[in-house]
Amino acid sequence: MKFHTLCRLLIPALLFPAFAAHAQTATRSDTPSDATIRGRIIDSSDAPVAGAAVVLFDRDSVYLDAVASGADGRFEIRSAVRPYRLQIQHLVYELYCIESDLSDLGDIRLTEANTAVDAVVVKGERPVVQVEQGRLSYDLERLVEGQAVNNAYEALTRLPGVAEQEGALTLAGASSVTVILNGRPSTMTPEQLASLLRSTPVDRVEKAEVMFSAPPQYHVRGAAINVVLRRSHETAFSGEVHANYTNRWYDTYDAGGNFVLTSPRWSADVTYSAARSKELSSFDLRSLHTFEGRQYDIRQDEWMTDEGWSHQLRAAVEYAPKQRGRVSAAYTASFSPNTDGLSRSTGTYVESLSKKLSDRTLHNLALRYTSAFGLDLGLDYTHYDNPGRSTLENDYADGSATAFDIVSGQRIDRLNATVDERHVFGSGWELTAGGAFAFARSHDRQHYTVLEGAPTTSDTDARLDEYTANLYAGFGRQFGKMSFSASLAGEYYRLGDYENWSLYPQASLNWMPSERHIVQLNFSSDKEYPSYWEMQGAVSYIDGYSEIHGTSGLRPSCSYEAQAVYIYRQKYIFVLFWNEQPDHFVQAAWQASDRLALIYQSLNWNFNRQWGANAVIPFRIGRWLDSRLTLTGMRMRQKCDPFHDMSFDRSKWVGIARLVNTFHLSRKPALDLEMNGFFQSGAIQGTFDIEPLGSADVAVKWTFDRGRATLSVRCNDLFDSGMPNTKVRYRGQWLNMGAQRHTRTATVHFSYRFGGYKERRHKEVDTSRFGH
Repeated sequence: MKFHTLCRLLIPALLFPAFAAHAQTATRSDTPSDATIRGRIIDSSDAPVAGAAVVLFDRDSVYLDAVASGADGRFEIRSAVRPYRLQIQHLVYELYCIESDLSDLGDIRLTEANTAVDAVVVKGERPVVQVEQGRLSYDLERLVEGQAVNNAYEALTRLPGVAEQEGALTLAGASSVTVILNGRPSTMTPEQLASLLRSTPVDRVEKAEVMFSAPPQYHVRGAAINVVLRRSHETAFSGEVHANYTNRWYDTYDAGGNFVLTSPRWSADVTYSAARSKELSSFDLRSLHTFEGRQYDIRQDEWMTDEGWSHQLRAAVEYAPKQRGRVSAAYTASFSPNTDGLSRSTGTYVESLSKKLSDRTLHNLALRYTSAFGLDLGLDYTHYDNPGRSTLENDYADGSATAFDIVSGQRIDRLNATVDERHVFGSGWELTAGGAFAFARSHDRQHYTVLEGAPTTSDTDARLDEYTANLYAGFGRQFGKMSFSASLAGEYYRLGDYENWSLYPQASLNWMPSERHIVQLNFSSDKEYPSYWEMQGAVSYIDGYSEIHGTSGLRPSCSYEAQAVYIYRQKYIFVLFWNEQPDHFVQAAWQASDRLALIYQSLNWNFNRQWGANAVIPFRIGRWLDSRLTLTGMRMRQKCDPFHDMSFDRSKWVGIARLVNTFHLSRKPALDLEMNGFFQSGAIQGTFDIEPLGSADVAVKWTFDRGRATLSVRCNDLFDSGMPNTKVRYRGQWLNMGAQRHTRTATVHFSYRFGGYKERRHKEVDTSRFGH
């Protein structure tokens, strides 16, 4: 093999990380066309050239900006300077220079350098992370290369500092994290998030950007992960089909497909998936409950299942004529008809049997228009309906009994509108401004029919109207090796008689003295709102002893966060973090003082505070092992005054360790083994003590048919030890809650892509505050 042929394959991957330390990422479609320079770099055979360095100068040869061409050869540089000079550099091509005042340069053809020497082998290690305008940018496909990862969701959990906890993604050093798709916010339940990302192949993701302090134009505050998808500019038809078998005590089967038709100006896609599932949740409870001077030893064993079909459907179309903006429309629906729920509780206090039948439907219509001059308009409407009927029978140890039917339901209609504008000045300053308005109407109802015994609760029929409006303005600028951005958002919130005005400051400072050293300082603020059901005064029953109560007047929680990030050699990451959450709320259990009942209820605390440090240390042994160690140490303090008929002020040190190992067993065939471990020391949550826990995962992946087919087998929580035991020993409260059993999960996954499949990722419907 000649030198220039080998370099064409190897050097772009080695050249780009070193170059990108000085580069800034190109803006997307929300940048005005007259402030963006774009083009496509190709070779003599019209094939795209990836990893070419594109350097921008003014007419006086003063350096302005730089980017690298993507896998499709395309590049974009945000600049209003006209005329300008461009230099395009690549080791296997001749230097290309151009002076122009055009925004779209079209195809730029490079000439191959006349270099021919003996074949050489180039070895190098691609940096884990690059910094692009304050964002920590990861090439997700390269990051998980060779790992037993089947989809984008699993790949995101491999990002340094990112993990899955109780079905949702978490980011070390941040109180919460929001996923953004192509710069657009996506608030969703953990279940929806997992479903969406698990249906997306890893190679459809161009990169993942981690932000500890997201700019306001994303309409999310605090930490965020921006998943940037590869965009198709070609006429093509493609698709993917997949099937999964999962066993977590019971079996679950799911299958689906996605079909995409694209052209340079428009695209259309349809996605459908169906699943038949049966899920189990079980744990044991011991409660020494003191009531009227007597202590009752209550022991209950809970066994809860949900079984039924679920269907997901999405149809979308987008029209984007060249330099004339972009308009898109999408319809999303989900259906879960006739879901059967069964709950059994056996023990010393009560024998309970609960049966529930429910339907759940969701319809969403989303419209978006992005102009060629930087104006972005969005309109989103969601309708959600969840009617249900259940029965509860309780046989108490003292011989008494109760039974009743419950007819319940939740209906929500929500409208959301956004407007955003960004402008880049010739001097390098960037100004952003915009706003959003949201209206939601929630109707929750519960009607009880007593079949036996005396009534213990009353009917509820609650309606809530919620209004949210906010405006923001921000600015930013690059100063040599340093960049700075800041913004301020003002928000008005009204729910019933409750009104609140809030200000949300955000700032980020980035300093890169050299390629080996990167420093980032972040500050952000946010507010978290309770679910609609939590803000109602309704009561639902787990069994004859345990109840779930809503809280009328439950307030939103504020959050203030700061991080100091240091990155060494673009792969070793160290973070100091601080988080303060006034009015924090979380559901916690409490032994009632007026009767024998265990009440789960969300209450506002004085604050929840966390501060600590996080370290990410990757290492490699030869070509057969890639590993990454993540360590976190933090101090927790939680205060609530009052908490029912008492108060608490507690603190504790917590340590977390996570190790990911990928063994490359074979290159041909492509066979990889993954073994991961996790450990967390004891922690606290309100009056609860959380005991130490650990888990181990193992997986094997086989890729064949030229990369189009994938077969994998995975077992998560191999030793069924990933859920903690919890207890309460606080001011007369005495509880033991055993770890949820049967968390070991085995999954067999198969997927096949055809037609140069180019799946599109979508904005998911927000249902994070729906449901009982």
